Amino acid sequence: MKKFVAISALACLGVSAYAADGATLYKKCAVCHGPKADKVYLNKVPALKSISSAERLQYMKEYSEGKRNAYGQGAIMKINLKGLTEEDFKAIEAYIETL
Repeated sequence: MKKFVAISALACLGVSAYAADGATLYKKCAVCHGPKADKVYLNKVPALKSISSAERLQYMKEYSEGKRNAYGQGAIMKINLKGLTEEDFKAIEAYIETL
């Protein structure tokens, strides 16, 4: 029984760390996209909550690779996403879905 409780606690910690990681990573995004991902940036960039999960993931990948420059935001997005992995993008995406 004690082993089961310990394993369950560790499993919960892993899930919490994953969710917290997305929330922490999103803080940088929130400056422009709003704390609830509902801000229309510069009256041009659509709110993140208004586009699909698949689109958000694809756009993060394209921006990080320097392949996307929608609304002239390519350079700033590439800088903001520098060093993030696909797993980081998924964590951010999972967090956005909770908003």
